[in-house]
Amino acid sequence: MSLTRKLLVVGGSGLVGQSMCKAAVQKGWQTISLSRHGEPESFIKHEKPSWAYKVEWAKGDSLDPTSYKNLLPDITNVVHTVGIILESDYKKVANDSTVFGTLCGATKVLGEMAGMTNRGNPLDPKKQDTNTYESINRDTAITVANQVANIPSMESFLYVSAADVIPLLNPRYIASKRQAERYLFSRPEFKSIIFRPGFMYNERRPAAMPIASAMQAANAVTQPFAKELASLPFGTAFTTHPLYTDTVAAAAINSIESKSYGIFDVDGIEKLAHHETSI
Repeated sequence: MSLTRKLLVVGGSGLVGQSMCKAAVQKGWQTISLSRHGEPESFIKHEKPSWAYKVEWAKGDSLDPTSYKNLLPDITNVVHTVGIILESDYKKVANDSTVFGTLCGATKVLGEMAGMTNRGNPLDPKKQDTNTYESINRDTAITVANQVANIPSMESFLYVSAADVIPLLNPRYIASKRQAERYLFSRPEFKSIIFRPGFMYNERRPAAMPIASAMQAANAVTQPFAKELASLPFGTAFTTHPLYTDTVAAAAINSIESKSYGIFDVDGIEKLAHHETSI
């Protein structure tokens, strides 16, 4: 018989977060999503799925504990899915259902990756932005962790980090993820679970599907030479296969139920996803 769990999904309205919420309610867990939007905006445009009615879609800022402190009593587990790959509105690009919109947005994204985007002087108070790698990838996790650390029922904190496989990406992206990981492991009050996936995809993000298909095709070709390629610059970009978000969510559920902890790479996530556990 499963233990009664109360799960907080930080960033539950996002692509990965929705998969986490769906998997949790299917296990019968009390599930709360915390995000700035509350209920996903996609539910307004499309039919709300049946599982979504069983989720409490709370609106709040993970950097502002006063906005969600009422949600924390009796929390048993936290899954943190908040993160940005680029300090641009890349999610809007990925979610755009039109080719024109995606291409226009991609131009901005590629410009930033190449260092061609002028984001102004970061030390200028007028230019301060909360949408930075450090704020979103690191500080949101640290803030929530501090809030749940002393809750007696708290068992584990799962942080969706990232594999270091994306070429030309600002090194602060991975640095902010690793800083969050180290902080979580420093907390003795709960067990820390770190997922390091590569590219993640789902039908709910239309622009991601052809990218995932191309990556899967490339992985199939390079598989026999994976070890050799991995030792080359940018080699892991061709050998790390994408993960379906529901696979990541299944792995999260199983890691929580089996009380696993530590760091899990792409292969580790897939093994967890296919490992049935019982308590």
